[in-house]
Amino acid sequence: MDDDDLLRRCQQGDDAALSQLIQRFEGRIFRLAFRVLRDAARAEDATADALATVWSKSGSWRGEAGAATWIQQVAWRVVLDHHRRRKRWWRFWEGIEIDEQSADDNPAQLSATAEERFNREQQLSAALAQLSAEERALVHLHYSEEQSLAEIAAVMQVSRDVLKMRLSRARQKLRAIWGKNNESE
Repeated sequence: MDDDDLLRRCQQGDDAALSQLIQRFEGRIFRLAFRVLRDAARAEDATADALATVWSKSGSWRGEAGAATWIQQVAWRVVLDHHRRRKRWWRFWEGIEIDEQSADDNPAQLSATAEERFNREQQLSAALAQLSAEERALVHLHYSEEQSLAEIAAVMQVSRDVLKMRLSRARQKLRAIWGKNNESE
């Protein structure tokens, strides 16, 4: 059964259809939320809120956009709301870095190639952290989720041309940050 059929069944109160939609979209929504919020616990909360919002607002879906696009649109708004709340109420936490590595991980024990990859991932995470929430989401959706510009434009409710411009600016910022970080080494 495709996403559109499942969402139609959700509109009729079918819990089994909701379970299937959750299985299909929970990971995607979590990855988006984590990329924007940069905190696993907050991303889990945002994901749960997004899925609850999909359920409660499923009746408003009219089928003009595909179910997947509509669900991601709802999720994007919820994640953005979570980011705004965090920014408003938790500003003093913004500068605190959370060590995402477990105590068992020791990069010094990695092979040279794996260590280089680890360092690059850390540099990329640090560079992405300097982008705005919207820019991080855009980069995540396009490069990590491999969504087309048309799909992302529908989710973010902007024209494709505006989206191309925003993506270009985000890439320029990343290049500048990347270059600045590599010059200091």
